[in-house]
Amino acid sequence: MSLGVFHHGRIVYTAHFGQKEVTQPDPPDDDSVYMVASTFKIVTVCAVARLVTDGLIEWDTPILTYRPSFRRKDELASCTIRDLISNRTGLPMASFYWGQQNGEQLLDKSEYTRLASTIEAVRPFRSTFLYSQWNFNLLQLIVEKAAGKSFGAFVKEAIFDPLGMGSTFAFPRGENIAKPHAVRNDGTASNIVTNSFASDTGLAAGGGGKSSLKDQLLIYLSLLNAYQYQTENMTDATPGSPFTQLRTIFTPHIRLPGSNMESQANCLGIHRTGNLSCASLNATLPRKMVPEFGKNTECEEVSHHSGTQVGFLHAAYMVPRKQSGVVVLTSATPLVDAADFSAQLLLSVLLDLPPPESEPLLRLSSLAVKTQLSWWDQIKAFLTSCKTDTPPTHQLEFYTGNYWNTLRNFKLVVRANGHGLHLLVQGMAITKYDLSHCDENTFVWAADREDELVRRGMWLQPLPQFHMINFGVNQTSVQSLFWQHDRQMKPERFGKECNDTAKL
Repeated sequence: MSLGVFHHGRIVYTAHFGQKEVTQPDPPDDDSVYMVASTFKIVTVCAVARLVTDGLIEWDTPILTYRPSFRRKDELASCTIRDLISNRTGLPMASFYWGQQNGEQLLDKSEYTRLASTIEAVRPFRSTFLYSQWNFNLLQLIVEKAAGKSFGAFVKEAIFDPLGMGSTFAFPRGENIAKPHAVRNDGTASNIVTNSFASDTGLAAGGGGKSSLKDQLLIYLSLLNAYQYQTENMTDATPGSPFTQLRTIFTPHIRLPGSNMESQANCLGIHRTGNLSCASLNATLPRKMVPEFGKNTECEEVSHHSGTQVGFLHAAYMVPRKQSGVVVLTSATPLVDAADFSAQLLLSVLLDLPPPESEPLLRLSSLAVKTQLSWWDQIKAFLTSCKTDTPPTHQLEFYTGNYWNTLRNFKLVVRANGHGLHLLVQGMAITKYDLSHCDENTFVWAADREDELVRRGMWLQPLPQFHMINFGVNQTSVQSLFWQHDRQMKPERFGKECNDTAKL
């Protein structure tokens, strides 16, 4: 863990704990590079703002103007850049398509626009906030077309170089790097592999930043200084600063679920006030138990975002009126979001407020650990309850073959394996699921937290249906399979290739 505090425009405190890499003794320091994930969404949005300021794109022009292949038959056809950034499109997370295990890349970014055109929205357009990486995948493609260069190269030129910083959206190089880890059930850590989220993956805009604690603190300081100037002078630019359009960026655009625009909202690349754990892993705790920062006190407005990536978890808070803030970076997929709780404790000291009101945080942290471990017990119990003695309709070889999505740009390859089946996503051995028979034409893969998070380098996916594959059959053949790979989506149908449809 690396943490830092800035107050009234200057860095006042940094501290570091643990090791950059679990098998080496070296601790992190102010210059250690972390993959900072969504804490840099605000940087992405500031890069977009530069293009708006230069007249190359507009906040409210339909993205179809910039991505002609984004052709939908619903309200999303009129989606704008502002809609993408504020996460009000209604699109689900659906991370299934670009990565599942071991840092692999499952889909080329050239296919993102077409696929995003077919993903079914799960919330009405512009009705409420719903976090989706697809919004930022599309945003990256728009930025690259408008700028005429890779996303990372443009942000370096527009933001990092003017600030004299070494932050990047490329894969980090050198020795002083905090490596990705996952925490085992007993609390010990293990190295894992994660996706680079570099520009060539198409995932950089949503979570591809790499930065040291020192750079991140300086970026936020520069950002708030520019924001103060633009607010006081009613302008969209600050002399000597790369940051523009900040009044627009910090304006609430969509309420968060269960809130209103005044109590908690999403701006552009940042949340405003309310429950500071809203984007944290700790948000999965019972709502009444999640700390409500500054409750029953006169609390400053706080702009905040969590950073969530396989192998990393972070929290970043800014207090614009005081030119102050807190950053906490951690390098592991954890059992509890320690970055979130630590950042809130730091912020309470910084603002001279009572600690977050909830159960004492140590006890709440222990509950968070038990809660997460229980998810897999519940999934195992669910899969066991579904098992019957009803045999498959057909012999195993009839289930083998290639199964394609509607666009035929994403396939699932099924092969026989003794008494069960292998399922290889995009035919890649690095993303393989071993399926055992459950009930008639339903097959499952075993639920095991350490296997998924540590050995396979997956992110938390406590969805029982994610472990189930249902095959569509008739009396003579197997024709399709169905997989619910996202909590908010219906099971997706993958049709079997005609020449793979074995018949009796």
